Formats: sequence, C-alpha cells, structure tokens
Amino acid sequence: MEIRYLYDYSRAVRRRFANKFSELPWEDVSKNREASFYSMKNVLLHAIDNEDWIVNYAILGRTKDYSKRKSDEYTSMQMILDHLAEVEKKTIAYFSSATETEFKRHVDFELSSGKKFDLTVEECLIQSFTEQLYHLGEVICLLWEDDIEPPPMQWFYNRPNITV
Repeated sequence: MEIRYLYDYSRAVRRRFANKFSELPWEDVSKNREASFYSMKNVLLHAIDNEDWIVNYAILGRTKDYSKRKSDEYTSMQMILDHLAEVEKKTIAYFSSATETEFKRHVDFELSSGKKFDLTVEECLIQSFTEQLYHLGEVICLLWEDDIEPPPMQWFYNRPNITV
C-alpha cells in the first residue's frame, strides 16, 4: 500500500473529527482536559501542524522557515477548519507530484530538540501518519469521557477509492 493512500485515509478521519468538534460547544472543545496538548482543539491543531511541518518543511529541508500560529490564537472551529483546508491543500499538491524516487530520497530529519535522524522521505511521512493516529486515539478517549460517540474512523468507512 502506498503512503499516499494512508494520507488520504488520515485526512478523511481527521476531517470527520474536525467536523465533529464543529458540532460541539467551543467551550467543550477548547477546555483544558490535561491531555498531551491540553484541549481537544489543541490536540487537533498539533496533528494538523505536524503534517504541515513534516510534508511542507522537514522533508524539503526548510525547517528553519517553519512558523505556526499559537493555539490560543484560534478562537473558533471555523479558524481551525480554514487552517486544516490550507494544510490539506498543500499536502495534496505535494503528493500529486511526488514519485517513488522522491519517497526513497534521504533527508536530515531534525527535531526541535536538535536531535537528528537520517530518514527517507517515506519514513518521515510514516512518522507524520502515525502521529495522526496516536493523537486521534487520544481525542477518542476525551470524547468518550463526555459520553460523545466519535465519528467512524475505521479504514472501511474512510478508505480511499483504490483501483488495483
């Protein structure tokens, strides 16, 4: 299975969660729940920003150019949905021109801590994909704490149209 299909899946699921958050009161979405990034809003923003950073900066060797809006500057789900749409658009553009050669290219993947890794582009993309999964699992638990059913996240509900 190609990494692009995993990204399509991840994008569909993340969008379902963002839409679910749009149905909830802003106070519930932005409430400090002592999660990894405190609120459901911030966890979602982290997932979005992680994809943006890896796809549009890290694998292109542009990490020094990366900047993001602070999470407390987002005051509505519409702002987050707009940001999500921008990141998705850039990711889709990247994948539309990425080749197998690109996925095999090695990059110096550097964390904000300064720790460096020699990874292929595909490994960087897998890291971002798994980051999405980790944090969506966290959000699922936060929704369950409020007796809110999360949106369908299984592959068979969200799989891309793949023709083999």
